[in-house]
Amino acid sequence: MQRHTEQLAAVAPLTWEVQASLGGTVLQTGRIPLDFRGPVEIVGFYPSVIATSAALGLLTPTLDDILVLLDANNQERFTNRLEQTTAAATGAGFVTLGALGSERAARFVDIKIRNARPDVGVQFRWKRDPSGGAIFQDALIGLAFFARYIDEVPS
Repeated sequence: MQRHTEQLAAVAPLTWEVQASLGGTVLQTGRIPLDFRGPVEIVGFYPSVIATSAALGLLTPTLDDILVLLDANNQERFTNRLEQTTAAATGAGFVTLGALGSERAARFVDIKIRNARPDVGVQFRWKRDPSGGAIFQDALIGLAFFARYIDEVPS
C-alpha cells in the first residue's frame, strides 16, 4: 500500500548528491556548493551517513547525530528559517540531517529556485560539539537531491 505522499509526489528525473567527510574532532564542514545550470525544483532528499574509522570507544554516527544547513545562493535558508535572535546560538540555521529524508519524515519538499544559475549550499556539523574530544567515528555524509529543471516541467 502506498502512502499518500508517494501518490502525490512530483516526478524528479534527476539526482545529484553532495558528500563530505567529517572527522570526529572537527565541528563542521565548510559550505559545499551544488551548482545548477538553470532554475530548479527540488522535490526530495535522501540523507546518508557511514562511519569511516574504527576507533575503539567512539560511537557510530547516525542521521540523528549530524545537522545540516541548506541555502540558496548563500542568501536564502531552507533550514531553520526562523533563526534564533542571538548570533551566539549554537547551530543556528541547522536541522537534523534525518529530518530531510522523505522516507523517514514521510514528506516531500517543493523548493523552487528560479534564478538563472542556482547555487545550493550544504553544510554539515555534529549535533554534539566535539571540542572536548571525539564522540563519534569519522563519517562520510551524503545528501542526495531529487530534482527537475523548471524549464523542463510540462505545463
